[in-house]
Amino acid sequence: MRLRWAFDAALESFWFLPLLMVAVSQSLVLPAMLFGADPASWAAAAGLDALAERIRALAEGLDPDGARDVLGMVAGGMITTVSIVFSLSFVALTLTSQQIGPRIIDFWLRSNATQALLGLSLAAFFAALSGLLAMTQTSEDGRVALMAVAFAALLGSLALVAVVLFATRMSEAIRADATVARIGDAFVTACRAGKVRMGVAEADAAAALEALAEAEGVVIRADAAGYLGDMDLDALAGWAGSHGLRLIVLPRENDHVLPGRPLARVLGQHGDPSEVETALRGRLALTSRRRRSGVADFEGDALAEVALRALSPSINDPFTAMACIDRIAEGCSVLARLGPPSRLRWADGGGDGGGDGGAPGAPDDGGTGVAIVAAQSCGAAWLAPRLLHPVLDAGRDKAVVLERAAQALSDIARIAWLEEDRAAVRRLLDRVKRAAEDLADPDDRVLVMDALADPAMD
Repeated sequence: MRLRWAFDAALESFWFLPLLMVAVSQSLVLPAMLFGADPASWAAAAGLDALAERIRALAEGLDPDGARDVLGMVAGGMITTVSIVFSLSFVALTLTSQQIGPRIIDFWLRSNATQALLGLSLAAFFAALSGLLAMTQTSEDGRVALMAVAFAALLGSLALVAVVLFATRMSEAIRADATVARIGDAFVTACRAGKVRMGVAEADAAAALEALAEAEGVVIRADAAGYLGDMDLDALAGWAGSHGLRLIVLPRENDHVLPGRPLARVLGQHGDPSEVETALRGRLALTSRRRRSGVADFEGDALAEVALRALSPSINDPFTAMACIDRIAEGCSVLARLGPPSRLRWADGGGDGGGDGGAPGAPDDGGTGVAIVAAQSCGAAWLAPRLLHPVLDAGRDKAVVLERAAQALSDIARIAWLEEDRAAVRRLLDRVKRAAEDLADPDDRVLVMDALADPAMD
């Protein structure tokens, strides 16, 4: 589990893609130059005799001093490009963090355009540097000089193409609408994640298991502080099945846990409890930061933060807040239509490591299967109030914001089929109604009340 978390953290790192591009390019450049690769023979083997003769002529006529000058120019230009990339990135991100919020920096640092430009620039720099190093050993070999110049020129040209894409992305970074669209897409994608959804029968089985664990379960407490990282419920179910255990994980993913807080309740524990506690804590590792990508609550928090800053007196941009409400409602409508992701996993109790691991639904053996239940999952009933309450409070004196919220919540009410989701929407609409009644302008009150008069809520 810890190895997988470390791998996920590396993939999310800003430097992973650039360093990977440098490593791949060097693995091709260094052997070709140090071991005297002959591109003319490659062309001849492919049946391109005319091209092979042209390459031989270029290699024989290439001036080593001129090749060194070209390589030095490419290396210097790429370092200049890297410095410009960092400078423009910091300027754009400073403006963005002031206007939209510092949380947005994470989204733009994960931009593939920025990482690709840095990777190509560094790859071209090290290719030129490797060419200069190889030419000090074989200064009279025109093939080495030709290969070095060709590699450096190719990577440098690709870096210049990436500069155009980078400039476009940086211009988008300081535009609120582009940022809201980017975060909104990530939020909706996170809401759609999860192939297995919680049904009514599963919800009843989870409630029964939680009640049993409340009465008879052994509490496993956290021994350190941190955020609960990504939980692999299928792997936990397999581990529980191999030990004859049933688990109820109490915190949600991304919840902050203090030392001594209950992490889980365990049913069916036998033998040395410390062994189970140690193994379980290892599978529910705590991290110093919330998981940032692919998690609906983190992406949604970013949208809510943009809306709150837009509604602040210093910015006063209700239209950006309305765009954020639209994307929040879009993600919550996905959860309301599909239902929350399943938090229940079953494994057969034969002690074989979990059987089918993550098959949904209760087994047919009268409840003797081994199950794991996670904390309440991220459904519309939990996520919509979390994100919209602060936005409604900040925009309580802006009729257009309240009207948009009323329309969005009414749309969710039409889609929702779980009673808890509909109840949460009704409470939010009541909050909008109370805010509308406090508006000073009668026309503003009529505007919001008309949006609230929706047959779906009758």
